[in-house]
Amino acid sequence: MGMIIVGWIADRLGLSKLVAELIMIGALVISVFIGALTIRQHYINKGWYAHAAKIQKQDNIAVDASKKVEQKTTVCSDANGYWDVITQNCKLEGAE
Repeated sequence: MGMIIVGWIADRLGLSKLVAELIMIGALVISVFIGALTIRQHYINKGWYAHAAKIQKQDNIAVDASKKVEQKTTVCSDANGYWDVITQNCKLEGAE
C-alpha cells in the first residue's frame, strides 16, 4: 500500500519513484530525530524542575532559620545585650 502511495505522489510531482522514496525516507528520519530530541528535552526539563523544587525547599529552610536568629537577636538587644555569633547566644552587659 505504501509503495502505491509513493508511486502516486511521484507521478503527481513528476519525480522518479526512487527520488520520491528517498525524500520520504529523509522526512521519516528527520521526524524520528525531532521526536527523539523532544523526548530528551522533556526529561531534561523534568529533572531541572525537580532540582529547582529541592533548592527552593532548602532556601525556605534557610530563610526560616535566619528569621528565628533575627528574632533572638532583637530580644537580646532589647535586654541590653549583644549576640555572640560563635556561641549563638545572647551575652548580657556585665556578664562574662
